[in-house]
Amino acid sequence: MSTVTDEQLIAEYRKTENASQAGRNLGIAPRTARERIQSLTLNGRNPIPLAKVNGKAPPQVLLYDVETAPHLAYVWGMFKQTLGPNQILETTDVMCWAAKWLGQDAVLSESRVDDDSDERISRELWTLFDQADFVIGHNSRGFDDKIMRARWVKYGMPPPSPFKSVDTLTIAKSFRFPRNKLESLARYFDIGHKVEHEGFDLWVKCLRGDKDAWNRMAEYNIHDVVLLEQVYIKLRAWDNRAPNISLYYHDDLTRCVVCGSSSLTDIPQSAYTGVSEFPACRCRSCGKVMRTGSRYRADKTVLRNVL
Repeated sequence: MSTVTDEQLIAEYRKTENASQAGRNLGIAPRTARERIQSLTLNGRNPIPLAKVNGKAPPQVLLYDVETAPHLAYVWGMFKQTLGPNQILETTDVMCWAAKWLGQDAVLSESRVDDDSDERISRELWTLFDQADFVIGHNSRGFDDKIMRARWVKYGMPPPSPFKSVDTLTIAKSFRFPRNKLESLARYFDIGHKVEHEGFDLWVKCLRGDKDAWNRMAEYNIHDVVLLEQVYIKLRAWDNRAPNISLYYHDDLTRCVVCGSSSLTDIPQSAYTGVSEFPACRCRSCGKVMRTGSRYRADKTVLRNVL
């Protein structure tokens, strides 16, 4: 019987940001540590309960990133290869993932270093998605989201509860940055840079069972999510297609559509559509400019273009 208390286990988990490693540090089997932590945290995964509004949790915004293994295949050449199914030895799977709730310090992370497949870690990430109202990634619509959907359906899992997807790469493409990669955006905003490593050799070392390489992969993955959050905060006020987060608050306050803040200020300029004029306001927290739903001069007759 373990003598490690629940408080000690959670404290170690918050320090290491990895359930398996927390267990090892305290002399607990990794699987046992994971199961205990899941039973102790909010909905099985969130180590810091979110403050509630009128008895209900505010919108839960999840940021995440996955690292995947390469396909392994027999090939005849080095360029422009078209592979048949019988040439594929192993297809890609998830090596590790990292995620965090927007505005919280803890970064959650899991890898399949001790597993025969990525099923366990894929199921754990599904649990986070199932809690989230918004899920944010960089190139997530083109890569991460599709990878995870493929893994979940492979393991017979249903779709997670409804959520809105936000891709910082899509937002970045509305500007003309030198490059739209996460690393480039972080450097452009003087936020920082990715964790340096040896490149593809890091993936090879992980696949060969190098535990140190797995630790460095997890560090790389975790830091990407930290950078992602800061890049998202920089860009979010400029996202004209952002889902309306204010709808997810269960109160009567007028809130920002992007960050949910109720600290708004009127601005003198009106917002115009093709036929109407609306009062406009700015969020003091994120800077987003919005218009109200009530137009000026509703009784005025306005002509429309027909040619």
